[in-house]
Amino acid sequence: MKKRVVRTLLTAAMALSLTAVAATGVFAEEADYSDVSIAYLTPSLDVPFWTYVKFGVEDQAAQTMPGAKVTTYDSKDSADTQLANAQDAITKGVTAIVISPTDSASCVSVLSEAEDAGVPVVICDIGSDSGTYLSFIATDNFAGAKELGEYVASKLNEGDQVAQITLNQARINGVRRKEGFEEGIASNGLEEVDFRQMEKVNRQEGHDFTQDLATAYPELKCVFCHSEDPSMGAVAALEEVGNEDCLVAGFDCSPEVVDAIKEGKIIATAAQQPVLMGRTSVDQIKASLDGEEVEKEVTLGTFLVTADNIEEKYDELLAVALTAE
Repeated sequence: MKKRVVRTLLTAAMALSLTAVAATGVFAEEADYSDVSIAYLTPSLDVPFWTYVKFGVEDQAAQTMPGAKVTTYDSKDSADTQLANAQDAITKGVTAIVISPTDSASCVSVLSEAEDAGVPVVICDIGSDSGTYLSFIATDNFAGAKELGEYVASKLNEGDQVAQITLNQARINGVRRKEGFEEGIASNGLEEVDFRQMEKVNRQEGHDFTQDLATAYPELKCVFCHSEDPSMGAVAALEEVGNEDCLVAGFDCSPEVVDAIKEGKIIATAAQQPVLMGRTSVDQIKASLDGEEVEKEVTLGTFLVTADNIEEKYDELLAVALTAE
C-alpha cells in the first residue's frame, strides 16, 4: 500500500475523458461485479456536500464495477444511527463499506464491527481516531483553510477582528480547518476573537452563530464558516441587520455559494472535491477486490474560489465538486 497526495483539481479535459470512456463502455467490459454490494454511510444528506460524495460513490461504481449495488445510509448526524446502519449493512452481507463518519471518535466502533466481520472499510473525509481501514480519502484541510485565511488577511487590516463558526472539534477535519485558518490570518496580524462549534452543520446554525458573534463583537470584520450551507446562513444574518462591514468566508461549495461569490456576498471559499472523493473511495475498493495495489491514503487539495476566478474555473469545479445527480 502507498500514500498519494493530489494537489490539483481534475481538469475539464480529464472530466470529459471520463465521460467519454463511460459512454463507450471501455470500463471492465468482461468483469462482473453483480455479487458486490457497497454501503455508503453518510453523516447527513441534509448537507449538500454529502450528496456530492454520494453521487461520486454511486456513479463510479456504476461506471467501473458493472452489476455492483450501492446502498446509501443517512445517519442524520447521529453516531448511534451510523453504527446501527453499519451493523445493518454487515448483517446483510455487504462486500465493502465507505464511511464519512459523524465524528472521528465514533468511527472507531464502526471500524471495529467491520473488522470483526471481515468487511473492508474506506474512510471518505473527516477521519477516525483509530482503527483498521482499507484506505483513507482525505482533504488537506489545514492547507486549504490556511490559503483561505491568507486571502482574507490580504483584504483586511492588521488588528481587524475575525471569528470562526467551526465544525465540531471532535472531528479531525474541523480541528485542521480551524488551525489552518488561524495560521493564515496571522500573515497580516488579524485577531481571532471567538469561535462557535456547529453540531448540525446547517444554515440555521450559521445564521444564529453569526448573529451572536456580530452582536458580541461590533467591530467584527469577517466570519469564517466551515461549511457551505452555514455560510449562506451567515450571509442572511448579516443582510437582516444591514451589516456590510463584516465579510463571510466559507469552506466547500454549492450552487448557492457560487452565486453568492459572484454577487460579492461571500468573499471566498475553499472548495473541496467531494465528487472526486467519492469516486476515489470506490477505486480503492475495486483495487482491493481485483487484487491490485490499494493506496492507504489519498489526500486531495482544495481550490480557492473567488470572484476573480469563478468564471474561469467553474467547469472544473462542477466536475469534482458540484454534481449530485
